[in-house]
Order: sequence, then C-alpha cells, then structure tokens
Amino acid sequence: MNNLNHYSMDRNTKARKIMILLLVSALCAWIGYTLGTAANAEETMAKCWVMCKPGEGQRVHVRSEPNKGSAEIGFLEAGDWFMTDGESLDGWIRCHGVGEQAGWIYSGYVVTEEPEQVFERYVCVAQKQVACRRWIGGPQIDGRGAWLKNGSNVDVFLIADGWAVTSRGYIRSEWLEVDPE
Repeated sequence: MNNLNHYSMDRNTKARKIMILLLVSALCAWIGYTLGTAANAEETMAKCWVMCKPGEGQRVHVRSEPNKGSAEIGFLEAGDWFMTDGESLDGWIRCHGVGEQAGWIYSGYVVTEEPEQVFERYVCVAQKQVACRRWIGGPQIDGRGAWLKNGSNVDVFLIADGWAVTSRGYIRSEWLEVDPE
C-alpha cells in the first residue's frame, strides 16, 4: 500500500506541475497577445502635420466631435504634428496627442509630410491664373484676391504635399517658383 500512495503522490505532483505549466503558458500567450495588439495599434498610427498660415492668432482648432460646432479641446499651430489612427468622418480626421483625449481636426489643414518653412516671395508660373483656396483642396476664396495671375508675386510661408500656404490663401505649389528678384 505504501507503494500505491507513493505512486498516487507522484501522479498528483505531475498533474500539478502540468497544470502550472499550462497556466504559465497561457499567461505568456496572453501577455504576448496584449503586447502584440499594443504594438499593432502603434503601427497603425501615422504622424501628420498642421498646415495653416503661421503667426499669432493663426491656429487650427481640435474639436471634441467631428464638427465645427463642437467643443474646442485644444489647438495646433502651423507645422505642429499629431498622431492619427486614420479614422475620418465628414472631412474631419481623428487626432491623438493633443490634450488628454482624442479629438478631431478638419482635414483641409492636415498634411502627411512635414511642411517646409520657406518665408520667401514666389511668382506664379501658371499659364493663366490660379484660384486661391480657403484650405487644402477647399473652396475658392471670394472677392478680391481670389485669383493669382501668371507673373504675380505672392509670399509663401509653408509647402507640403503639393500645396503652399501663401499670403493669398492655399495654392498648388506646382504653380509657384521662387521669385528670382
């Protein structure tokens, strides 16, 4: 009988060791999955920049919801960057890293490459004239200054993603060259 108890004890000890090994393996798998999910979440985040006219009082509002009427939870100035998960809704893009919570920025002020600060005078080289826009790809500015004619000069502040922020509005950078004078 003594041998039988010894056998039972060995069997119970082995079963406990296997159970502990399974629990440790499951814990390691869960930790690996959690870390992998966090790493994938970081991988899906992209860095973007704000492109607006630089200077005092010039900034882009970060909103709590994707609409102009929602609460302002922060702001970004020309050339500032933020992280986005790429979520967009009705022309707004979700941003992270501005304040304590994620917010929304109007996509007409967002570029995917770091803006080059130029602060130089450029000349329009379009064959006819170019429409000055309210924001990147946005509607044409109304009234005087709505068009930049071939040969006209304009001050350029920032260039990125094929757009230039100028003293007259947003213009495709392909229509501009540094003024040789």
